Amino acid sequence: MSKRQTSERTEREGHIGAKDARPSRRPALWAGAFWLAIWQLAAVALGSELLLPGPVAVLARLVEMVPQPAFWARVGFSLVRIAGGFALGAACGAVGAFAAARWRVVEELLAPLMALAKSVPVASITVLALIWLRAANLAMLVVLLVVLPIVYENVLQGLRATDGKLEEAARLYHVPPVRRLRLLVMPTLFPYLSTALALGLSTAWKAGVAAEVIGIPAGSLGEAIYDAKVYFDTPALFAVTLAVVLASAACTAALRRVLAWIEPLACGRAGSAGRIERTTTAESPVGNAQATGAPAARNAEHRLCLERLSKAFGGAPVLNGVTFTARSGEPICLMAPSGSGKSTLLRIIAGLETADDGSVVFGDPCDREPLPRVAMSFQDDRLADQASALANARIGLPAESPAWAEAPSLLQALGIGERQLAPAGICSGGERRRIGLARALLAPHEILLLDEPFNGIDAATREHVAAIIRERERGRIVIMASHDKRDAELIGARNVHVGLR
Repeated sequence: MSKRQTSERTEREGHIGAKDARPSRRPALWAGAFWLAIWQLAAVALGSELLLPGPVAVLARLVEMVPQPAFWARVGFSLVRIAGGFALGAACGAVGAFAAARWRVVEELLAPLMALAKSVPVASITVLALIWLRAANLAMLVVLLVVLPIVYENVLQGLRATDGKLEEAARLYHVPPVRRLRLLVMPTLFPYLSTALALGLSTAWKAGVAAEVIGIPAGSLGEAIYDAKVYFDTPALFAVTLAVVLASAACTAALRRVLAWIEPLACGRAGSAGRIERTTTAESPVGNAQATGAPAARNAEHRLCLERLSKAFGGAPVLNGVTFTARSGEPICLMAPSGSGKSTLLRIIAGLETADDGSVVFGDPCDREPLPRVAMSFQDDRLADQASALANARIGLPAESPAWAEAPSLLQALGIGERQLAPAGICSGGERRRIGLARALLAPHEILLLDEPFNGIDAATREHVAAIIRERERGRIVIMASHDKRDAELIGARNVHVGLR
């Protein structure tokens, strides 16, 4: 491994490891003891349990309540309704956020409702809801309306924070929706969702019990608080309030444990599931052509014709009248300095960019057939960092396809055999480049586009990787972008100069 690769790998591992080195945000025990002492001193100073009972008196009253079945019946009554309202609010908020992220009109329609849900006081919502609902179900509606905007706004923000380049790669490789959500969306969205759920749950208990205090449903914790206030039983008032706080904390802690358990599965983290299926591929520098999916030599020649392609960004021209023909079995290397429009040209061929003028046609000979399937190795890799190298290579493949079974063998041939189950985020630059290349080689395609495919790869490995490309891509159209003539020589490509003329 080169010094540059070692440095990149160390930097990535250090960055990921830094997440585990963050100091705990849990309150220190001494801080809690300090405020308990202040509470006790204040109670002693006032000298009236009616005005302010001390923590010992409150705890004693709570201990008296705990063995009573009626107390647990109240806890269960409130818990069921608060949990139900929380679940409905979280589900509606998440669905609304996904719809708003997909359709602008949905976001505009929901904006006034979310503003009202955030600004209208809980007391007003409770009083209004009493007109429509029985007091027993009041807390569920109030909690739903409180949790809804919290989850909606956080999830919408998380969806908008996802990497657009990963989404673009997902479209090119036709990644299934569930896999796209799990590997590309959830790693960014999950922290926003976790924060929203934890905050929403703690807020749900406050809003739900407040609604019960106003509606006074029989057998609820809110009724117990109201009765304690009516009978001036301040220790009982504090004890029930403490029970609510403890119930909220217990539910939030349980939620965090559940979220921590499902996060690796939901985000497709390396090592969360699966194993490497071994295939019988010959261990040669390029692998067995048939076993690794290399196409057989073709009798018919296919052509990709680019006719007078032009493209400008912000009025600044990048490509001007680019014309050439690519033939199957004859690789082409687009030669030009960095910033000369090579990547833009590849993106136009892949359908990720639209040319201002000109056309891209496919046929034999250039009879304007529909463009076939295209695979592309991007210059910036575009990998799901939390997922394994193997999962990234397979990201667009059906599980029952031959290419799915071939993926471990191809990664082995590319020199990533020992790191197939390692997260892509801790791989070196050269390893990431080869993972992205494996993804492109495995995907069903008739046209392969390579954008600086050998960057970050040492000379010996570069020759090995080029040999695999030559072997697998016989009979296909291959177009590579590079500014290094040696890259063209490695795959036997014909040089074509692009850019402004």
